[in-house]
Amino acid sequence: MTRPRAAELIQQGLFHHRQGDIPLAMERYMEVLKSEPENGEALYCVAVVACQGGQFKEGADLARRAIAFGLNTGKVHNLLGKALERLGQPLEAVKSFELAIAADPDFAEAHGNRANILLDAGMAGEALKGFDRALALSPQSADDWLNRGIALTQLKRAEEALASFARALTADPGFAEAHLARAQTLGRLGRTDEALADIDRALGLNPNLAPAHRARAALLAALGRADEGRANLARAEALEARAKEPPRE
Repeated sequence: MTRPRAAELIQQGLFHHRQGDIPLAMERYMEVLKSEPENGEALYCVAVVACQGGQFKEGADLARRAIAFGLNTGKVHNLLGKALERLGQPLEAVKSFELAIAADPDFAEAHGNRANILLDAGMAGEALKGFDRALALSPQSADDWLNRGIALTQLKRAEEALASFARALTADPGFAEAHLARAQTLGRLGRTDEALADIDRALGLNPNLAPAHRARAALLAALGRADEGRANLARAEALEARAKEPPRE
C-alpha cells in the first residue's frame, strides 16, 4: 500500500468515525495497519476507538506504539494522558499532558486536562493557572470554567468562583454540574434560597445526579426542613449504590 492510499483510508475511517459507524471506521484503520503496522496515525485512530469503548489499557498501549513509531504530536500524548488517568495513574498522566503541551503549546484541552489532575491533587493554585491558559485558548469550554470555579472555591475566592460558574452556564446552559457547583458555593455564603434554586435546576436537568440529591438533603436539613430532604437522601444513596455495582457482562 502506498502512503497516499493509507492516508486516504484513514480519512475515510475518520469520516465513518464521525458519523458513528465505528465498525466501518475500524475496517479502514485496520486495512492500513495490515500493510503498515507502524503507521502512527492509524494506531492513534484505533487507540481513540479503544478509549471511547472504555478499553483504556488497550488504548494506552496503542497510543504508546504510535509515539514509538514517530507520531510525537500533542493529540496522541493527550490521549495517552487521558487513558492513564482513567487507569489510576495520575502522575504518569500529568507527564503525558506536559508532553502534549510541549508538542503543541496552544493545545487547550491538554492544559485543562493537566490542570484537572493538579486540582484533584489539592494544588488549586497551580491548577488555576492551567485553567486560565486553557480558557485563553478556548474561552467557550464549559468544563474548564466549571473546574476553574472549583479551584477558586478551594482557594477561598467564592465570588470569583461564582463568576466562573456563571461563565460555564453561559457556555452550556444545560450543564447540571455547574448549577450544582454554584449552589454549593452559594450555600457556603449563606445564600440558601439561591442555592436551593440552583440545586433544583441541576436536578431538573439531570434527575440522576446523586451529589445534587445529597446536597439538597443537606441544605434542607440546615434549614430545619430535614423531612423534605429525606427522599433526596434516599435517592442519592440508591444512585451511589447502583454506581458501585459491577458492570453486567
